[in-house]
Amino acid sequence: MRPILLPLWLALVSSATASELDDLKAAVRAMQKTIAEQNARIATLEKQQRTPKAPQTETKAPYRSVTVAGMNVPLAELPGNAVPRERAAVRDADAFLDLQTAAPRPGNAPLDPDLKGFIAIPGTVTMFKIGGAARLDAIVDLSNNGNPNQFVPSTIPVRNEHGWDGGERSTLHSKGTRLSLELRRPVPWGSTLRIYSEYDFFDDSTSNFMQFRVRHFYGQAWNFLIGQTYSAFQDIDAFPDVVDYQGPNGIVNRRQPQIRYTLPLYDHDKSKFQLFVSIEQPESKIDTGEFQDGATPLSHTPDGIAGFRWEGTLGHMQGAGLFRELSFETDNGPSDDTFGWGVTLAGALNLFGKDKISAQATYGEGVARYINDLSGENLDAALDDGRLEAIPVFAAMAGYTHHWDAHWRSTISGSYVHADPPSSLGRFAIGNTVYASVNLMWHPTTSFRVGLEYLYGRKETIDGSERDAHRLNFVFRYDLVR
Repeated sequence: MRPILLPLWLALVSSATASELDDLKAAVRAMQKTIAEQNARIATLEKQQRTPKAPQTETKAPYRSVTVAGMNVPLAELPGNAVPRERAAVRDADAFLDLQTAAPRPGNAPLDPDLKGFIAIPGTVTMFKIGGAARLDAIVDLSNNGNPNQFVPSTIPVRNEHGWDGGERSTLHSKGTRLSLELRRPVPWGSTLRIYSEYDFFDDSTSNFMQFRVRHFYGQAWNFLIGQTYSAFQDIDAFPDVVDYQGPNGIVNRRQPQIRYTLPLYDHDKSKFQLFVSIEQPESKIDTGEFQDGATPLSHTPDGIAGFRWEGTLGHMQGAGLFRELSFETDNGPSDDTFGWGVTLAGALNLFGKDKISAQATYGEGVARYINDLSGENLDAALDDGRLEAIPVFAAMAGYTHHWDAHWRSTISGSYVHADPPSSLGRFAIGNTVYASVNLMWHPTTSFRVGLEYLYGRKETIDGSERDAHRLNFVFRYDLVR
């Protein structure tokens, strides 16, 4: 038996050894394949590390939102980082006086699409912004210019008027310091409510005291505006970039209570066209010095304004018509009234870079209250041969702003006013006034700016008396939020 079993046992051992070798060879081949795959993966990763990754857009989960100032905003993150769907078509000139911010716009479209500076009120869909600027004016007059704090050619005293031979004088004041508060919140039917208020300290413009004054306080939604702001007869976007707080003598400049409606007829990202109508606070500016004792100016109806406005990448244009009633009455005596009207056309043309030309022309009878230089002169109407007659007025203005670089710019402007009052107002009634300015502004930062401006003015009365005025105005301004 043993001779037979031995060869069989040797055959079995040899067969088992061959099988194990095959298994080992298969395992080695599998390991080599795995190593090759890992080496390929390592090479791919190394290549990816050497090649910069393209930025990826983060996909956020959907959220509940509201429309505020023309943009989708998460309720929990007002104002958030959302991008507005629309903005005002007119260009923000970032002017020294910063007058554009307060202006109402159709749909409450903001000049700043990012709504920088707004803060959410917790638990509400309302956000607010506190703004304003601290301002200091240093003024040097080469003679008595009439108003020590603002450059108003109509107040320049001519020969034989009080103060006409006054000498050089200077002043420092901070009356142009402003504070503002703006609130925005969504309202039904896809609109936004904007409430804007703004204040300064120019309630008494001729003294050194800082007397609080309300400049703007209005609300607007669904393109209906109620409150006090710029008159619809005024185009604030045509205001030249001057340093003097008053501005050119011939520009329309009036803030007053009103009810206004704006109708957008064409609304595109780069072009907009609107019609507007407004009824505004009436005030008959009439000199009653020649009237019977006890005469009082009054207005029976509000002033009415209607106009149009176009905005686009090239600039903007605005035209308006004004209709008003002027009257006076006396106790147990005569009374009379007359019709006042006016038309104005204004606009701005955007040039290369940020340069801009702006202009305005106005003509009417009984509209002196709306003209910057004549608003306090009681030249709306006067007695002429015993009848109350509206006084004709013509006013024109033009300005050009040039940006030297990102931090320096200059504006040159000129303006003219002509009035045709009757002789019943006396020899010193205003006939013509002239205004000219040239400045240099420096913006070292977005919040801090400095301006130096030379101003020239001339006044001529109806008897031919005239006098020139010269001023240097040096201003520091620091924005609270920008």
